[in-house]
Amino acid sequence: EPMKYILMIALVIGGLFMFMQNGNANQTMTYEELQNKLNAKENFVLLDVRTQEEFDAGHIASAVLLPYDEIELKAATVLPDKEKEIVLYCRSGRRSAIAKKALVELGYKDVEDFGGVNRWKGELVK
Repeated sequence: EPMKYILMIALVIGGLFMFMQNGNANQTMTYEELQNKLNAKENFVLLDVRTQEEFDAGHIASAVLLPYDEIELKAATVLPDKEKEIVLYCRSGRRSAIAKKALVELGYKDVEDFGGVNRWKGELVK
């Protein structure tokens, strides 16, 4: 009997720990936060990490394209300033999370994830 309780407690703690890890690592910026940054013309890079085709089909105005699988190759050229704030987005949030990790590993100091472009309520430009 006591073993059953120990196992249950371990599962609960494990679940909480995983939730905290994921919740923290994938904290995405809200639509309002991004909208305010753009309206205030803050000095940051809005980075679209989708493919060229997806970008051409419609992207957030002022976004710069850097496909997530080309980050290691092209980040130094596209993003020369490692101190400058970068806000990422992709289609669903999966690639932007991968891109955030890659940029942080390359030494970028201020990387935020907006997640999927489907969360963008404004218009998209071509």
